[in-house]
Amino acid sequence: MNTKKANWMFLALVVSHAGLNLLAVRTSLMDAVVQNMALNIIVSEITIWLPAVVFLLVGRTRPAAYCRLKKVHISTALMTVLFTLLLEPLITVVNAFSMLFVDNTVAGLSPHILQIPLWGMLLGIAVYAPFAEELAFRGVIYQSYRQQGNRWRALLLSSLLFGLMHMNLNQACYAFVIGIALALLVEATDSMIPAFIAHACVNGLSTVLMYALDHVAAEDISEIMETAESGLSGESLLLVICLYTVIATVCTPLAGCVLAWIAGREGRREALRELWRSRKEKGEGLMSVPLVLGILVCVTVIVLQLL
Repeated sequence: MNTKKANWMFLALVVSHAGLNLLAVRTSLMDAVVQNMALNIIVSEITIWLPAVVFLLVGRTRPAAYCRLKKVHISTALMTVLFTLLLEPLITVVNAFSMLFVDNTVAGLSPHILQIPLWGMLLGIAVYAPFAEELAFRGVIYQSYRQQGNRWRALLLSSLLFGLMHMNLNQACYAFVIGIALALLVEATDSMIPAFIAHACVNGLSTVLMYALDHVAAEDISEIMETAESGLSGESLLLVICLYTVIATVCTPLAGCVLAWIAGREGRREALRELWRSRKEKGEGLMSVPLVLGILVCVTVIVLQLL
């Protein structure tokens, strides 16, 4: 699997993903998918993992070369959870900042999400979705880029594509940050298992909080989520951003320390140093026509939502 093939895979992924969204908006054929959140998740994630599997098969590539499933220490897995929790304030800041310009996408889906039992939603969002997205982005795309290009640029570009894949500005912003963190975990452990754990934690935590709010809130959850979707008042949102920025200023460096500990535990501390030094290295170009087209599709969908 080389860079060009990975870029073709990304184009196939976004075209199928965007096509699904277009069918949902323009036709009645997708009503069942839109209304049934479980079916929505299943179909949406198929458009992500299926292109990755097809391109691995077509390229006759050993999955192990891109799906790094090396075992890690139990302590590494536990510290990965801590690493993820420490990054939550930073993710919240980016999410809140994007809400200055657009609605909260996940909050808008809450009425459909809450129709499904918590265990079912966790299975879909915290297990199935991370599996599909890690296979495609930290697996095929990132590993292809890092093998043939500058590793630092590979990390940033694969994270950008991960954000754009969500095809809305709100999720794209914080997914970019999450993508960087997940790629750093892969570098710190030479395994995708911690990245999967972290991804599952991020998705699972937001899901559990949504259900918990539904359970304990005195007022109707739809009203709460409608407020969240449309955005808080300007002053309230700025207050949230300021508060979480202070918390993130403390927690994010601590997350960096935890990442360094994880790398040391897995004997990969030097790999992180090499990743940082690779910023100044020249490597094979990662851009190609299919990648540009894929990015344009994502940007077009995002812009159309803003108009």
